Amino acid sequence: MNEDRRKEFETSAGSAVPEPADAAALRRLSAEQLEALGQTSLREHLRAQAVVAHARYAPLTAENLPRFLRDPDCVRYPVRLVFEFGEMAAHQFAEPGMDFRDPTGQGRVLYLRPCLRERPEWVVLAVAYMIPVINYGPVITDEHCLLYGATLLGLMEEEFYRRVCEMADGCGVEARWPEQPGCGAGGTFRGSMR
Repeated sequence: MNEDRRKEFETSAGSAVPEPADAAALRRLSAEQLEALGQTSLREHLRAQAVVAHARYAPLTAENLPRFLRDPDCVRYPVRLVFEFGEMAAHQFAEPGMDFRDPTGQGRVLYLRPCLRERPEWVVLAVAYMIPVINYGPVITDEHCLLYGATLLGLMEEEFYRRVCEMADGCGVEARWPEQPGCGAGGTFRGSMR
């Protein structure tokens, strides 16, 4: 385990992390320490995957997006974009689902708000944000999506967040929790949370 990862874990969990090869030491960790270790590993993995995708597809554009969505080294399942609401909630700009047209049964669709069709640069933002959800499902949080999307597009997380907020507000995405400030008019968003 590298020293930066150990320090991050010590700060968040309050004690040192044993080497992963030491199974007995791992069993002695508290649930909170194990969760923190898992979150650190997931963040590192997401960042590494985004770096690989960035190296292959930068700059990610509407033109090279179809190739990216079919690249098994970047996206776990082949993805087809559908400009329909699907089962999207009012606070969502995108929602992944199974692609029942895919003969292999492995494909996914990414439902996108229809207004995104007219703004290809927003489609790229929505896809970059949603890839972790497509690849890893419900363990993914907004923070994971921001980390991955920013890294994929070569942006700082704050800039990526600002652009996603602009896109969400431009599409009429409603605030998820109006009492919590987030994008534009307020609230938080997440493509897959209901």
